[in-house]
Amino acid sequence: MILRLSLAACHELCRPVGRAAFSKSFGTKGSVSLGLVLRRGYAVGLKMIKEEAALETNNRRVRNIGIIAHIDAGKTTTTERMLYYSGYTKRIGNVDEGDTVMDFLPAERDRGITITSAAISFDWNAHRINLIDTPGHADFTFEVIRSIRVLDGAVTVLDGVEGVEAQTEKVWQQAHEMKIPRIVFVNKMDREGAGFGRTVREIVGKLSARTCIINMPLFKTVMENGMTTAKFCGVIDVLEMKSIEWLPGTDGREFIVRDLEGDDQEEAKRARVAIVETLAELDDDMVEKFLEVEDDHLAISSRDIKASLRKCTLQNLVVPVLCGASFRNIGVQPLLDAVVDYLPSPVDRPPAILRAGKVALSITETDIGYALAFKVIHDNHSGKILVFVRVYSGTLRRLAKIYNTSNNTEEKALKLSRMYADASVDIEAIHEGHIGVISGTKDIRTGDTIMFDYQDPGDKKKFKKEMMSLQLNPIIVPSPVFFASVEPKTVSDARPMELALQTLLREDPSLQVSVDEETSQTHLSGMGELHLEIASDRLIRELKVNAHVGKIQISYRESIENNFAMDTPVPYTYKGVNKGAETSATVSLLLRPIPEDLDCNYGDLKKQLEASVSLGDNNFLTFDEEYIFAHSNVSSEDAYVALRVGAMAGLLHGKRFGLPMHSVQVIVKNIELPLEQDSAAPVTPATRFAITKYLESIPLESKVLMEPVMDVTVIVNEEDIGSVMSDISSARSGRVYALEDEIKRESSLGHNEYIDPDLVYSPPDHTLHLSKHNIRRDLQKRLIRAKVPLSEMVGYLKYLRAMTQGRGSFLMTFDRYERASKDRATSIWQNHYS
Repeated sequence: MILRLSLAACHELCRPVGRAAFSKSFGTKGSVSLGLVLRRGYAVGLKMIKEEAALETNNRRVRNIGIIAHIDAGKTTTTERMLYYSGYTKRIGNVDEGDTVMDFLPAERDRGITITSAAISFDWNAHRINLIDTPGHADFTFEVIRSIRVLDGAVTVLDGVEGVEAQTEKVWQQAHEMKIPRIVFVNKMDREGAGFGRTVREIVGKLSARTCIINMPLFKTVMENGMTTAKFCGVIDVLEMKSIEWLPGTDGREFIVRDLEGDDQEEAKRARVAIVETLAELDDDMVEKFLEVEDDHLAISSRDIKASLRKCTLQNLVVPVLCGASFRNIGVQPLLDAVVDYLPSPVDRPPAILRAGKVALSITETDIGYALAFKVIHDNHSGKILVFVRVYSGTLRRLAKIYNTSNNTEEKALKLSRMYADASVDIEAIHEGHIGVISGTKDIRTGDTIMFDYQDPGDKKKFKKEMMSLQLNPIIVPSPVFFASVEPKTVSDARPMELALQTLLREDPSLQVSVDEETSQTHLSGMGELHLEIASDRLIRELKVNAHVGKIQISYRESIENNFAMDTPVPYTYKGVNKGAETSATVSLLLRPIPEDLDCNYGDLKKQLEASVSLGDNNFLTFDEEYIFAHSNVSSEDAYVALRVGAMAGLLHGKRFGLPMHSVQVIVKNIELPLEQDSAAPVTPATRFAITKYLESIPLESKVLMEPVMDVTVIVNEEDIGSVMSDISSARSGRVYALEDEIKRESSLGHNEYIDPDLVYSPPDHTLHLSKHNIRRDLQKRLIRAKVPLSEMVGYLKYLRAMTQGRGSFLMTFDRYERASKDRATSIWQNHYS
């Protein structure tokens, strides 16, 4: 018999037994019974194996969570403490020292920021936690998007000094769109100027969230430099009515639990009453409990409160809030408890939906296994491609046959692993609800749906044909807005550069590569300047490419004027030779512009596009309502695939600026193939040349330039509003669409009803003494929200600081491409392309 041991079990077998247990192994004369010691170790290891197997198969004890936040809120620091207290690591990693488990890329350790999402698994309180640490920088928002897509819950980390920052709102919105339950951890409560109560009010006002405070900051009075000050030392457990004080010098492993007294007790009572009243508004079970104890809030047991709080959290009705200071090792263990207590298991989430055209099927209605590939990386150690997957149904076993329904390819799962940041452990299976890695595949990309037969590998059961086109909801890739030229230094460097770029694109689909037909220059496009800088650095340092990377530039597009209309279809006939036989195809089509204000004024067009095929860059392929393709030797599926490939190729280059086309609808009127022909291949070039012919027929004045427009949030003091708004509107061609208070305002996220922060319980902030936040309370900051062309935002920070005496800050995210006016188009073309 071969006994397979996990890392945890092997560690337990090799670990010295406890002092008491070891002393029992000594004989009367002090001799050691080695067999007894080994038997005890084997028994402990066997118990670990059984417990681990139970965690693998019991979905209710699984938590798939992500850590999301603004940059520098302390996500990675919090994650490192989680790993340490769970027993996964034996020492605490430090971001500043570059020795963390989760930030393992050289660029991450050099810069002290998270660049790519990292996955790791560990156990806490008999639960398996699969955790993904995500980046906080806006340039790497795609890493957050694809991580949230496969998660069941999220921990939002906030800086107790800075509060809810602009990027926090962005990731919160992304989690909201996926209906992901969240808990909030207010970090850095040890820093001067930290305000827990103020941050809670910001959560309510900015994020439109109903908060339930389950622990609060605990302070003790100490003498520092001859002055009395309040020092953050622990938390007040509101549900258990206890204080937890962490002891210094113990790495957070030792703490003292005491009964509450005095002001702390009274404040905890107020917080507990607030929790009960909030839950009673949302949960009928809590109303019954409240009536049973004759309206005594404090008489309701903590167990009943936790059950109701979990129920409401899973329904996204409330958000539990905790606090701590991860760097000081305070408050992380209660956070781990909250992850287990309040965030969902896979069985608590709605079943995934499979789609194929207009067909939608719940994953519970099929007996076939399905998984989603959400991340692909190149392993430098083994040289293999690692595909991160979330299994939604069935059990994916090693050597099982897998079918990619996204590109119709079939492979084998040669090797399965569980990832621990940049390390991996081989496993025999990835069970339903778990996250794992498939190694050695060739054709799987981010967002692909993987179908597998989850019976034993020896079972020759065939896939059902009707299941082979079903796909899980894909991962949406945002459009890049910056680009840089990449050129090999010598002719012999061209092929290695091409392969390295393919590796980068497979790992990060938010990067794009294009080739300028006129100059043959290769362009690498990305989400921001830092994004491209990191990609270029990896290309040269990690992938060892001998290339020159040019200056980062803004990526523009070309389109058709909104009022352009030409209803006469353009036909094109392509003739070629395939395997010695003559082939041909005739495609008739026309092009229509897609306006920017689609949601407001073009309801019929919007419905039409929803049923169309996306070509990327807001381009869509639509079939005429009266046309149905029918051919005896060529299937409609093959013809439509060839049509899509040809349309994408035809829209790569406009006929005025030579830029990729954007916001164009391709309407196919007819496809003609000879009756004896058995291939749809000629449809691709026929479609491409038909689009080219149509673009050439459009008058020059109807061909327009499109520029990327950013959604900008500027945070300034009241007295600086006038100068900043004037600068945005006049000097930067921007449009201000909102002016809001920083805390008390209606949420800009477009979800949930507005909740007045003044009507929600928040504890007083006793430590907001002389700091920038004391100034911030006296001089309330305002938020200016505007749409501004990206070209006008380059280098904006230095101008903003000059206008606001260094007090202003801003954040911007890509909004959309918009058609530029003729004057702006001329200026852009002269400055960037002449």
